[in-house]
Amino acid sequence: MSLNGRFLHYDSQMMKSRRAYIISLSGALLLCSMHAYAQVQPMPPAITIPQTNKPAEQPAPQTGTVPAAKPKPQNPTVETSGPLSEMRAKQQEELFTSLRKASSPEKSHAIASRLRQSFVRTGSDSLDLMLRWAETALNQSREAEAQDFIDEVIAQRPDLASVWLLRGRLHLRQNKLSAALSDIKQAMILEPRNFDVLINYATLLRETGNSKAALRLYQQALSIYPMMKEAQDEMLRITEETSDIAL
Repeated sequence: MSLNGRFLHYDSQMMKSRRAYIISLSGALLLCSMHAYAQVQPMPPAITIPQTNKPAEQPAPQTGTVPAAKPKPQNPTVETSGPLSEMRAKQQEELFTSLRKASSPEKSHAIASRLRQSFVRTGSDSLDLMLRWAETALNQSREAEAQDFIDEVIAQRPDLASVWLLRGRLHLRQNKLSAALSDIKQAMILEPRNFDVLINYATLLRETGNSKAALRLYQQALSIYPMMKEAQDEMLRITEETSDIAL
């Protein structure tokens, strides 16, 4: 073995023995120091945890859960049933009877005006006001504004025939004939004795070529309001048209 080789071999052996010696010596010194420390140092006093009145922590709310939505409050002034509506229905019956028996156009017109007023009453002052605003906006060609008011009334009182009639008129302004027919038909279903609804629906049917159905509706309107001039004029027009076709 060369000199370099012997030196490296010797050095590695010495390092191994020196490392073992140092480890054993360090362990002995550590044991001695711990023993001496234990004899000199007193034991620390026990730690006491003071009592507090802190309330118990509430469990964290679970994530991913959506709280239940609060029910939308209903308009307490909206009348849907009860003594007031029964009284109104009784008054309408009396007016319809008087309308059929009216002896002059003037008396007939006055009774019809009272019935028209009863048709548009919702039982809520705010909704009645919105209906008037909607009709005013429609008459002044402010269709978008009229649409907003009509939608609000329909949302709260979908059983009101007059608001469906008003929306039908709005759709006619917008040249939406199919939508207008649907709305006015809905109004007729809700209030089959509303002569204004009958006249409007009959006129639309006549304009779409269904004169026979229109004629039946004009006759129905006249059975409710015999002196209604609009229905009389339209029936005469249909009769003349059908006579010309027959000739």
